[in-house]
Amino acid sequence: MMNGIVDPYLMFYFVSFIIMILLQVPISYAMASSSLLYAVINHQSFVMFAQKTANSFADFNMLALPAFLFVGIFMNEIGLTDRIFGMAEKWLGHLPGGLAHSNIMASMIFAGMSGSALADAGGLGTIEVKAMTDAGYDKNFSVAVTAASAGIGPIIPPSINFVVWAFLSKTSTLAMFQAGMLPGICMGIAMMAWVIYATKKYNIKVPVIEKSNWGDRYKSTIHALPALGGPAILVFGIMTGIFTPTECSVVAAAYCVILSIILKRFSIKMLTKALRDTLSSAGMAMSLCATGLIFNWMIVTSGLINAMTNFMLGLGNEILILLVLNGILMFLGCFIGSMQILIMIAPLLMNIAAGLGMSYIQIGVMAVLNVTLGLITPPMAPALFVTAKATGGSFDAALKYTVQFLIPMVITLAFVTFYEPLTMWLPKILGSVR
Repeated sequence: MMNGIVDPYLMFYFVSFIIMILLQVPISYAMASSSLLYAVINHQSFVMFAQKTANSFADFNMLALPAFLFVGIFMNEIGLTDRIFGMAEKWLGHLPGGLAHSNIMASMIFAGMSGSALADAGGLGTIEVKAMTDAGYDKNFSVAVTAASAGIGPIIPPSINFVVWAFLSKTSTLAMFQAGMLPGICMGIAMMAWVIYATKKYNIKVPVIEKSNWGDRYKSTIHALPALGGPAILVFGIMTGIFTPTECSVVAAAYCVILSIILKRFSIKMLTKALRDTLSSAGMAMSLCATGLIFNWMIVTSGLINAMTNFMLGLGNEILILLVLNGILMFLGCFIGSMQILIMIAPLLMNIAAGLGMSYIQIGVMAVLNVTLGLITPPMAPALFVTAKATGGSFDAALKYTVQFLIPMVITLAFVTFYEPLTMWLPKILGSVR
Protein backbone atom coordinates (compact mmCIF):
# COMPACT_ATOMS: atom_id res chain seq x y z
CA MET A 1 0.00 0.00 0.00
CA MET A 2 1.35 3.39 -1.00
CA ASN A 3 0.14 6.53 0.77
CA GLY A 4 -2.98 4.76 1.99
CA ILE A 5 -4.09 3.77 -1.56
CA VAL A 6 -5.51 0.29 -2.03
CA ASP A 7 -3.62 -1.81 -4.60
CA PRO A 8 -5.54 -1.52 -7.92
CA TYR A 9 -4.92 -5.20 -8.65
CA LEU A 10 -6.40 -6.29 -5.32
CA MET A 11 -9.52 -7.74 -6.94
CA PHE A 12 -7.32 -9.82 -9.22
CA TYR A 13 -5.53 -11.41 -6.24
CA PHE A 14 -8.82 -11.99 -4.45
CA VAL A 15 -10.54 -13.55 -7.49
CA SER A 16 -7.56 -15.83 -8.11
CA PHE A 17 -7.74 -16.95 -4.47
CA ILE A 18 -11.48 -17.69 -4.74
CA ILE A 19 -11.03 -19.60 -8.03
CA MET A 20 -8.38 -21.79 -6.47
CA ILE A 21 -10.65 -22.52 -3.50
CA LEU A 22 -13.49 -23.46 -5.87
CA LEU A 23 -11.10 -25.74 -7.75
CA GLN A 24 -10.43 -27.45 -4.38
CA VAL A 25 -6.82 -26.35 -4.24
CA PRO A 26 -5.65 -26.72 -0.60
CA ILE A 27 -6.24 -23.39 1.08
CA SER A 28 -2.60 -23.06 2.17
CA TYR A 29 -1.52 -23.31 -1.48
CA ALA A 30 -4.24 -20.86 -2.50
CA MET A 31 -3.06 -18.29 0.04
CA ALA A 32 0.58 -18.71 -0.98
CA SER A 33 -0.22 -18.49 -4.70
CA SER A 34 -2.30 -15.32 -4.44
CA SER A 35 0.41 -13.77 -2.27
CA LEU A 36 3.01 -14.76 -4.88
CA LEU A 37 1.02 -12.94 -7.55
CA TYR A 38 1.00 -9.83 -5.37
CA ALA A 39 4.76 -10.06 -4.81
CA VAL A 40 5.50 -10.47 -8.54
CA ILE A 41 3.21 -7.65 -9.71
CA ASN A 42 4.44 -5.24 -7.02
CA HIS A 43 8.11 -6.25 -7.30
CA GLN A 44 8.26 -7.31 -3.65
CA SER A 45 11.21 -9.25 -2.26
CA PHE A 46 10.69 -13.00 -1.98
CA VAL A 47 12.76 -12.92 1.20
CA MET A 48 9.46 -12.11 2.95
CA PHE A 49 8.17 -15.62 2.16
CA ALA A 50 11.14 -17.26 3.85
CA GLN A 51 11.02 -14.90 6.83
CA LYS A 52 7.31 -15.43 7.50
CA THR A 53 7.57 -19.20 7.12
CA ALA A 54 10.60 -19.38 9.41
CA ASN A 55 8.89 -17.21 12.03
CA SER A 56 5.88 -19.52 11.99
CA PHE A 57 7.89 -22.70 12.48
CA ALA A 58 10.14 -21.11 15.14
CA ASP A 59 7.31 -19.94 17.41
CA PHE A 60 7.56 -21.68 20.80
CA ASN A 61 3.80 -21.72 21.43
CA MET A 62 3.21 -23.74 18.26
CA LEU A 63 5.09 -26.65 19.85
CA ALA A 64 1.93 -27.33 21.86
CA LEU A 65 -0.10 -27.98 18.73
CA PRO A 66 1.08 -31.53 17.82
CA ALA A 67 1.01 -32.65 21.46
CA PHE A 68 -2.59 -31.50 21.97
CA LEU A 69 -3.58 -33.20 18.72
CA PHE A 70 -1.86 -36.40 19.85
CA VAL A 71 -3.71 -36.45 23.20
CA GLY A 72 -7.15 -36.32 21.53
CA ILE A 73 -6.27 -38.85 18.84
CA PHE A 74 -4.56 -41.27 21.24
CA MET A 75 -7.40 -41.17 23.78
CA ASN A 76 -9.77 -42.17 20.99
CA GLU A 77 -7.41 -44.97 19.95
CA ILE A 78 -7.12 -46.54 23.42
CA GLY A 79 -10.89 -46.42 23.84
CA LEU A 80 -11.33 -44.72 27.21
CA THR A 81 -13.85 -42.14 26.03
CA ASP A 82 -16.71 -44.59 26.71
CA ARG A 83 -15.91 -44.37 30.43
CA ILE A 84 -16.49 -40.61 30.40
CA PHE A 85 -19.93 -40.96 28.85
CA GLY A 86 -20.75 -43.89 31.15
CA MET A 87 -20.05 -41.76 34.21
CA ALA A 88 -22.14 -38.85 32.89
CA GLU A 89 -24.97 -41.26 32.10
CA LYS A 90 -25.08 -42.61 35.67
CA TRP A 91 -25.24 -39.12 37.15
CA LEU A 92 -27.57 -37.40 34.68
CA GLY A 93 -29.31 -40.13 32.69
CA HIS A 94 -32.50 -40.22 34.80
CA LEU A 95 -33.32 -36.55 34.17
CA PRO A 96 -35.76 -35.55 31.39
CA GLY A 97 -33.64 -35.81 28.26
CA GLY A 98 -30.93 -37.14 30.57
CA LEU A 99 -28.81 -38.93 27.98
CA ALA A 100 -28.71 -35.75 25.93
CA HIS A 101 -27.43 -33.94 29.04
CA SER A 102 -24.92 -36.77 29.55
CA ASN A 103 -23.85 -36.36 25.94
CA ILE A 104 -23.18 -32.64 26.44
CA MET A 105 -21.43 -33.17 29.77
CA ALA A 106 -19.17 -35.86 28.29
CA SER A 107 -18.29 -33.53 25.42
CA MET A 108 -17.37 -30.81 27.92
CA ILE A 109 -15.03 -33.22 29.71
CA PHE A 110 -13.54 -34.64 26.50
CA ALA A 111 -12.99 -31.07 25.30
CA GLY A 112 -10.36 -30.93 28.03
CA MET A 113 -8.33 -33.46 26.06
CA SER A 114 -8.96 -33.10 22.37
CA GLY A 115 -9.32 -29.36 21.76
CA SER A 116 -11.00 -30.34 18.51
CA ALA A 117 -14.69 -30.56 17.63
CA LEU A 118 -14.19 -33.17 14.92
CA ALA A 119 -12.15 -35.40 17.26
CA ASP A 120 -15.07 -35.29 19.69
CA ALA A 121 -17.67 -35.94 17.01
CA GLY A 122 -15.76 -38.79 15.40
CA GLY A 123 -14.57 -40.52 18.58
CA LEU A 124 -16.85 -39.98 21.57
CA GLY A 125 -19.78 -39.30 19.23
CA THR A 126 -20.21 -42.89 18.11
CA ILE A 127 -20.50 -44.06 21.73
CA GLU A 128 -22.97 -41.31 22.62
CA VAL A 129 -25.29 -41.86 19.66
CA LYS A 130 -25.35 -45.64 20.17
CA ALA A 131 -26.19 -45.31 23.88
CA MET A 132 -28.98 -42.82 23.16
CA THR A 133 -30.56 -44.81 20.35
CA ASP A 134 -30.32 -48.05 22.34
CA ALA A 135 -32.23 -46.31 25.13
CA GLY A 136 -34.99 -45.36 22.68
CA TYR A 137 -34.01 -41.80 21.80
CA ASP A 138 -34.79 -40.43 18.35
CA LYS A 139 -31.62 -41.17 16.35
CA ASN A 140 -31.73 -37.93 14.39
CA PHE A 141 -31.96 -35.95 17.62
CA SER A 142 -29.12 -38.03 19.10
CA VAL A 143 -26.90 -37.23 16.11
CA ALA A 144 -27.84 -33.54 16.38
CA VAL A 145 -26.97 -33.29 20.08
CA THR A 146 -23.66 -35.05 19.48
CA ALA A 147 -22.69 -32.80 16.57
CA ALA A 148 -23.69 -29.62 18.40
CA SER A 149 -22.00 -30.51 21.69
CA ALA A 150 -18.80 -31.30 19.79
CA GLY A 151 -18.59 -27.54 19.21
CA ILE A 152 -17.60 -27.13 22.86
CA GLY A 153 -14.26 -28.76 22.01
CA PRO A 154 -12.63 -25.64 20.51
CA ILE A 155 -13.74 -23.46 23.47
CA ILE A 156 -12.88 -25.33 26.66
CA PRO A 157 -9.08 -25.59 27.01
CA PRO A 158 -6.97 -26.91 25.52
CA SER A 159 -8.11 -25.45 22.22
CA ILE A 160 -6.15 -25.82 19.02
CA ASN A 161 -7.79 -22.69 17.63
CA PHE A 162 -6.74 -20.74 20.73
CA VAL A 163 -3.14 -21.85 20.17
CA VAL A 164 -3.33 -20.58 16.59
CA TRP A 165 -4.96 -17.28 17.62
CA ALA A 166 -2.35 -16.71 20.34
CA PHE A 167 0.36 -17.27 17.72
CA LEU A 168 -1.26 -14.88 15.23
CA SER A 169 -2.03 -12.11 17.73
CA LYS A 170 1.09 -12.56 19.87
CA THR A 171 -1.03 -12.96 23.00
CA SER A 172 -0.58 -15.44 25.84
CA THR A 173 -1.74 -18.97 25.05
CA LEU A 174 -2.27 -19.49 28.78
CA ALA A 175 -4.53 -16.43 28.99
CA MET A 176 -6.49 -17.61 25.94
CA PHE A 177 -7.08 -21.00 27.54
CA GLN A 178 -8.22 -19.44 30.79
CA ALA A 179 -10.49 -17.02 28.93
CA GLY A 180 -12.23 -19.88 27.15
CA MET A 181 -13.18 -21.82 30.27
CA LEU A 182 -16.26 -19.87 31.41
CA PRO A 183 -17.70 -19.39 27.87
CA GLY A 184 -17.28 -23.14 27.27
CA ILE A 185 -19.13 -23.99 30.47
CA CYS A 186 -21.84 -21.45 29.63
CA MET A 187 -22.26 -22.98 26.19
CA GLY A 188 -22.72 -26.43 27.71
CA ILE A 189 -25.30 -25.16 30.21
CA ALA A 190 -27.14 -23.26 27.46
CA MET A 191 -27.30 -26.43 25.35
CA MET A 192 -28.70 -28.41 28.27
CA ALA A 193 -31.34 -25.75 28.81
CA TRP A 194 -32.23 -25.93 25.12
CA VAL A 195 -32.58 -29.74 25.33
CA ILE A 196 -35.18 -29.32 28.09
CA TYR A 197 -37.08 -26.73 26.05
CA ALA A 198 -36.83 -28.46 22.66
CA THR A 199 -37.85 -31.93 23.85
CA LYS A 200 -41.04 -30.52 25.35
CA LYS A 201 -41.77 -27.99 22.61
CA TYR A 202 -41.31 -30.38 19.67
CA ASN A 203 -42.32 -33.66 21.39
CA ILE A 204 -38.98 -35.30 20.65
CA LYS A 205 -38.73 -38.92 21.72
CA VAL A 206 -36.53 -38.93 24.83
CA PRO A 207 -37.42 -41.86 27.13
CA VAL A 208 -36.65 -41.49 30.84
CA ILE A 209 -34.24 -44.18 32.02
CA GLU A 210 -34.06 -45.65 35.50
CA LYS A 211 -32.26 -43.57 38.11
CA SER A 212 -28.90 -45.03 39.11
CA ASN A 213 -28.20 -45.62 42.78
CA TRP A 214 -25.32 -43.90 44.55
CA GLY A 215 -23.22 -47.04 44.46
CA ASP A 216 -23.42 -47.25 40.67
CA ARG A 217 -22.61 -43.55 40.39
CA TYR A 218 -19.50 -43.83 42.52
CA LYS A 219 -18.46 -47.01 40.72
CA SER A 220 -18.78 -45.34 37.30
CA THR A 221 -16.80 -42.36 38.58
CA ILE A 222 -13.98 -44.60 39.85
CA HIS A 223 -14.04 -46.46 36.53
CA ALA A 224 -13.74 -43.16 34.67
CA LEU A 225 -10.90 -41.76 36.78
CA PRO A 226 -8.12 -42.94 34.43
CA ALA A 227 -9.86 -41.24 31.50
CA LEU A 228 -10.43 -38.13 33.61
CA GLY A 229 -6.74 -37.91 34.45
CA GLY A 230 -5.90 -36.44 31.04
CA PRO A 231 -8.28 -33.47 31.16
CA ALA A 232 -7.54 -33.01 34.87
CA ILE A 233 -3.81 -32.61 34.16
CA LEU A 234 -4.47 -30.23 31.30
CA VAL A 235 -7.07 -28.06 32.98
CA PHE A 236 -5.32 -27.95 36.38
CA GLY A 237 -1.95 -27.26 34.83
CA ILE A 238 -3.32 -24.54 32.56
CA MET A 239 -5.55 -22.86 35.14
CA THR A 240 -2.89 -22.73 37.84
CA GLY A 241 -0.01 -21.86 35.53
CA ILE A 242 2.13 -24.69 36.94
CA PHE A 243 2.90 -25.71 33.37
CA THR A 244 3.17 -23.63 30.27
CA PRO A 245 0.65 -24.79 27.63
CA THR A 246 3.48 -26.50 25.73
CA GLU A 247 4.74 -28.31 28.83
CA CYS A 248 1.20 -29.23 29.80
CA SER A 249 0.49 -30.76 26.39
CA VAL A 250 3.62 -32.92 26.60
CA VAL A 251 2.80 -34.07 30.15
CA ALA A 252 -0.74 -35.01 29.07
CA ALA A 253 0.61 -36.90 26.04
CA ALA A 254 3.03 -38.83 28.24
CA TYR A 255 0.19 -39.58 30.69
CA CYS A 256 -1.93 -41.05 27.89
CA VAL A 257 0.87 -43.36 26.74
CA ILE A 258 1.68 -44.50 30.29
CA LEU A 259 -2.02 -45.06 31.00
CA SER A 260 -2.43 -47.22 27.91
CA ILE A 261 0.52 -49.36 29.02
CA ILE A 262 -0.88 -49.77 32.56
CA LEU A 263 -4.30 -50.74 31.21
CA LYS A 264 -2.66 -53.14 28.71
CA ARG A 265 -4.17 -51.36 25.72
CA PHE A 266 -0.88 -50.18 24.25
CA SER A 267 0.45 -51.46 20.96
CA ILE A 268 3.10 -50.24 18.56
CA LYS A 269 0.56 -50.36 15.73
CA MET A 270 -1.85 -48.11 17.65
CA LEU A 271 0.93 -45.67 18.61
CA THR A 272 2.15 -45.55 15.02
CA LYS A 273 -1.35 -44.80 13.75
CA ALA A 274 -1.85 -42.06 16.35
CA LEU A 275 1.51 -40.50 15.50
CA ARG A 276 0.78 -40.66 11.78
CA ASP A 277 -2.62 -38.97 12.25
CA THR A 278 -1.04 -36.38 14.54
CA LEU A 279 1.70 -35.55 12.05
CA SER A 280 -0.85 -35.26 9.25
CA SER A 281 -3.07 -32.87 11.24
CA ALA A 282 -0.17 -30.90 12.68
CA GLY A 283 1.46 -30.58 9.26
CA MET A 284 -1.74 -29.16 7.83
CA ALA A 285 -2.10 -26.70 10.70
CA MET A 286 1.54 -25.58 10.54
CA SER A 287 1.29 -25.16 6.77
CA LEU A 288 -1.81 -23.01 7.20
CA CYS A 289 -0.09 -20.84 9.80
CA ALA A 290 3.02 -20.37 7.66
CA THR A 291 1.16 -19.47 4.47
CA GLY A 292 -1.36 -17.52 6.53
CA LEU A 293 1.35 -15.14 7.73
CA ILE A 294 2.34 -14.53 4.12
CA PHE A 295 -1.29 -14.01 3.11
CA ASN A 296 -1.81 -11.61 6.02
CA TRP A 297 1.24 -9.65 4.92
CA MET A 298 -0.27 -9.40 1.44
CA ILE A 299 -3.73 -8.19 2.49
CA VAL A 300 -2.23 -5.70 4.98
CA THR A 301 0.35 -4.17 2.63
CA SER A 302 -2.15 -4.10 -0.27
CA GLY A 303 -4.40 -1.82 1.77
CA LEU A 304 -7.37 -4.19 2.02
CA ILE A 305 -7.34 -4.51 5.81
CA ASN A 306 -7.04 -0.77 6.37
CA ALA A 307 -9.92 -0.16 3.97
CA MET A 308 -12.11 -2.74 5.73
CA THR A 309 -11.12 -1.41 9.16
CA ASN A 310 -11.93 2.17 8.19
CA PHE A 311 -15.28 1.10 6.74
CA MET A 312 -16.30 -0.85 9.83
CA LEU A 313 -15.09 1.70 12.37
CA GLY A 314 -16.84 4.32 10.25
CA LEU A 315 -20.16 2.75 11.24
CA GLY A 316 -19.66 4.72 14.44
CA ASN A 317 -21.50 2.40 16.83
CA GLU A 318 -19.65 -0.29 18.78
CA ILE A 319 -22.64 -2.63 18.95
CA LEU A 320 -23.26 -2.32 15.21
CA ILE A 321 -19.57 -2.84 14.41
CA LEU A 322 -19.41 -6.04 16.47
CA LEU A 323 -22.68 -7.32 14.99
CA VAL A 324 -21.35 -6.78 11.46
CA LEU A 325 -18.05 -8.43 12.38
CA ASN A 326 -19.87 -11.44 13.83
CA GLY A 327 -22.03 -11.59 10.71
CA ILE A 328 -18.94 -11.73 8.50
CA LEU A 329 -17.43 -14.51 10.63
CA MET A 330 -20.67 -16.50 10.61
CA PHE A 331 -20.96 -16.21 6.84
CA LEU A 332 -17.38 -17.35 6.29
CA GLY A 333 -17.90 -20.19 8.76
CA CYS A 334 -20.58 -21.67 6.50
CA PHE A 335 -18.00 -22.35 3.79
CA ILE A 336 -14.46 -22.31 5.23
CA GLY A 337 -12.83 -24.14 8.13
CA SER A 338 -12.49 -22.33 11.45
CA MET A 339 -8.68 -22.28 11.56
CA GLN A 340 -8.49 -20.95 8.00
CA ILE A 341 -10.89 -18.13 8.86
CA LEU A 342 -8.88 -17.12 11.92
CA ILE A 343 -5.69 -17.02 9.91
CA MET A 344 -7.16 -15.01 7.04
CA ILE A 345 -9.08 -12.47 9.09
CA ALA A 346 -6.69 -12.04 12.03
CA PRO A 347 -5.38 -8.61 10.94
CA LEU A 348 -8.92 -7.23 10.66
CA LEU A 349 -9.87 -8.63 14.07
CA MET A 350 -6.82 -7.06 15.71
CA ASN A 351 -7.46 -3.70 14.04
CA ILE A 352 -11.10 -3.69 15.15
CA ALA A 353 -10.08 -4.68 18.69
CA ALA A 354 -7.56 -1.83 18.81
CA GLY A 355 -10.11 0.62 17.43
CA LEU A 356 -12.75 -0.35 19.99
CA GLY A 357 -10.37 -0.75 22.92
CA MET A 358 -11.08 -4.48 23.21
CA SER A 359 -8.57 -7.03 24.40
CA TYR A 360 -7.11 -9.37 21.77
CA ILE A 361 -8.06 -12.13 24.21
CA GLN A 362 -11.76 -11.24 24.26
CA ILE A 363 -12.03 -10.78 20.51
CA GLY A 364 -10.09 -14.01 20.01
CA VAL A 365 -12.55 -16.00 22.13
CA MET A 366 -15.41 -14.28 20.29
CA ALA A 367 -13.94 -15.21 16.90
CA VAL A 368 -13.22 -18.83 17.84
CA LEU A 369 -16.69 -19.31 19.30
CA ASN A 370 -18.24 -17.66 16.25
CA VAL A 371 -16.48 -19.80 13.65
CA THR A 372 -17.38 -22.85 15.74
CA LEU A 373 -21.00 -22.20 14.76
CA GLY A 374 -19.99 -23.08 11.21
CA LEU A 375 -19.41 -26.68 12.35
CA ILE A 376 -23.18 -27.23 12.40
CA THR A 377 -24.28 -24.58 9.90
CA PRO A 378 -25.37 -25.58 6.36
CA PRO A 379 -24.26 -26.15 3.70
CA MET A 380 -21.04 -27.74 5.00
CA ALA A 381 -21.78 -28.50 8.71
CA PRO A 382 -18.63 -30.66 9.06
CA ALA A 383 -19.32 -31.77 12.66
CA LEU A 384 -22.76 -33.03 11.66
CA PHE A 385 -21.33 -34.71 8.56
CA VAL A 386 -18.64 -36.52 10.58
CA THR A 387 -21.12 -37.58 13.26
CA ALA A 388 -23.70 -38.81 10.76
CA LYS A 389 -21.05 -40.73 8.81
CA ALA A 390 -19.50 -42.29 11.92
CA THR A 391 -22.86 -43.39 13.35
CA GLY A 392 -24.74 -44.34 10.19
CA GLY A 393 -27.21 -41.49 10.68
CA SER A 394 -28.83 -39.24 8.12
CA PHE A 395 -27.27 -35.83 7.60
CA ASP A 396 -30.47 -34.34 6.14
CA ALA A 397 -32.81 -35.80 8.76
CA ALA A 398 -30.63 -34.68 11.68
CA LEU A 399 -30.08 -31.20 10.27
CA LYS A 400 -33.49 -29.88 11.39
CA TYR A 401 -32.59 -30.63 15.02
CA THR A 402 -28.95 -29.58 14.70
CA VAL A 403 -29.60 -26.02 13.50
CA GLN A 404 -31.81 -25.45 16.56
CA PHE A 405 -28.68 -25.64 18.72
CA LEU A 406 -27.45 -22.49 17.02
CA ILE A 407 -29.83 -20.64 19.36
CA PRO A 408 -27.99 -21.43 22.64
CA MET A 409 -24.66 -21.03 20.84
CA VAL A 410 -25.57 -17.57 19.51
CA ILE A 411 -26.81 -16.53 22.96
CA THR A 412 -23.44 -17.56 24.43
CA LEU A 413 -21.69 -15.69 21.62
CA ALA A 414 -23.65 -12.53 22.42
CA PHE A 415 -22.52 -12.65 26.06
CA VAL A 416 -18.89 -13.22 25.02
CA THR A 417 -19.10 -10.32 22.56
CA PHE A 418 -20.75 -7.73 24.76
CA TYR A 419 -19.91 -8.80 28.32
CA GLU A 420 -16.15 -8.60 28.82
CA PRO A 421 -15.97 -10.21 32.33
CA LEU A 422 -17.17 -13.54 30.90
CA THR A 423 -13.84 -13.93 29.13
CA MET A 424 -11.50 -11.66 31.07
CA TRP A 425 -12.44 -12.37 34.70
CA LEU A 426 -10.62 -15.70 34.99
CA PRO A 427 -7.34 -14.60 33.30
CA LYS A 428 -7.32 -11.51 35.51
CA ILE A 429 -8.05 -13.38 38.75
CA LEU A 430 -5.34 -15.94 37.90
CA GLY A 431 -2.84 -13.22 37.08
CA SER A 432 -2.34 -13.97 33.37
CA VAL A 433 -3.41 -10.46 32.41
CA ARG A 434 -3.73 -7.20 34.32
